[in-house]
Amino acid sequence: MKRLNACVLLIIVVAMLASVLAGCGKSAENSVIGTYEGQYTKFVGDPDEAKVTDEEFSLELKSGGVGIHHRDGMDFNLTWNLEGENFTMKETFLGISIDYTGTLKDGRLDIFNNDPEDDFTCEYVYVKK
Repeated sequence: MKRLNACVLLIIVVAMLASVLAGCGKSAENSVIGTYEGQYTKFVGDPDEAKVTDEEFSLELKSGGVGIHHRDGMDFNLTWNLEGENFTMKETFLGISIDYTGTLKDGRLDIFNNDPEDDFTCEYVYVKK
């Protein structure tokens, strides 16, 4: 009987631990999910300070690593991933894909649509709403 009670207790402890660990990943994702408003965009090679554009642009990050990039008056479907502060995103529209890389830290998202060292790469800066 003691052995049965010990097994039941062990199963309960394992189940509780599994639910706590499963919740940790979700809460990290939930803190990232939301709408990010565009602050500015510029070419990396532009010697001037970043310019605020008249165009409104934003990014919606949804659960499951999907979302929508609102820019240029259109909506682009995307997939995203976050590992630590390293953010990656793939935007797709009419069969064409664009890869983005950058960082997400303290509600600020900085992404580049090409090599961040290339002068013709566009840098986008967003802040979480």
